[in-house]
Amino acid sequence: MIRDPEARTGAFASILLSPITVLYLLFLLAPISYFLAVSFFKYSPAELFIPGFTTENYSRLLFDSYYRNVIYSTFRIAAVVTVISLVFAYALAYFLARMTSGWRSLLMFLIVAPLMTGIIVRTYGWIVLLGSDGLINRLMMLVGLIAAPVELLHREGTVIVALVHIMLPYMVFPIFSSLTSQDRHLVPAASTLGARPLRAFLEVTLPLSRSGIVMGSALVFTLTAGSVVTPQLLGGRDVTMMGQTIYNLVLSTFNWPLGAAVAALLVLTQFLVISLYFRKTRGAH
Repeated sequence: MIRDPEARTGAFASILLSPITVLYLLFLLAPISYFLAVSFFKYSPAELFIPGFTTENYSRLLFDSYYRNVIYSTFRIAAVVTVISLVFAYALAYFLARMTSGWRSLLMFLIVAPLMTGIIVRTYGWIVLLGSDGLINRLMMLVGLIAAPVELLHREGTVIVALVHIMLPYMVFPIFSSLTSQDRHLVPAASTLGARPLRAFLEVTLPLSRSGIVMGSALVFTLTAGSVVTPQLLGGRDVTMMGQTIYNLVLSTFNWPLGAAVAALLVLTQFLVISLYFRKTRGAH
């Protein structure tokens, strides 16, 4: 029997953490380690891959213009979606944080409600809205703006708008949490000292909500960069991101080593973004 209280607490913590540790080892670290290893193997049409060390797959990612464009498009779309989501989400979170009536619960539910449906359902909603026979085309034809349906799908702008809609809740809640945790007396104190509302916001509210901004941005960027369904259904062949490329390489062309190299680059980028988040938030505290 353990008599030392600290040792007993440590043993109890180990027991609590052991299930999640096992899950992480089995379903996160083991698969990532496996495809990291496969990314250095040589492709074989007959055997999927041949074990052995080669940097051929990474060289292809760097020097093949097609894959370079896919990587560039992925990070550019992820960055644009993150910035637009941040602007809309901050305004919404600020409004909710300052709201005191019972309507706040209803609005919070409306933000959460889309998360209760799958991404495929929400993406098909955009197809119904923006298709050649969709509501937008019908309305524009009805008011005489266009004579025939225009192609709204298979455009990068459409993919970005849909991704912003899907990712918005992941940005709203971290910012809302950081705003509600602030001392409500700080802004009135700044006003008492002569600061105008805009200056009080820029020098008090905004800096204190940095942890929420950074966390929401990291979440939205990493989730957008790994998107598969929305770019595939709304962008088709005209908008290709790394998630679609991994899917096609692994399940269509069976080039597992190259697919693993793309996946490794994506995961390493996501880990880099998350590590920057922890560094920034640690600096904030």
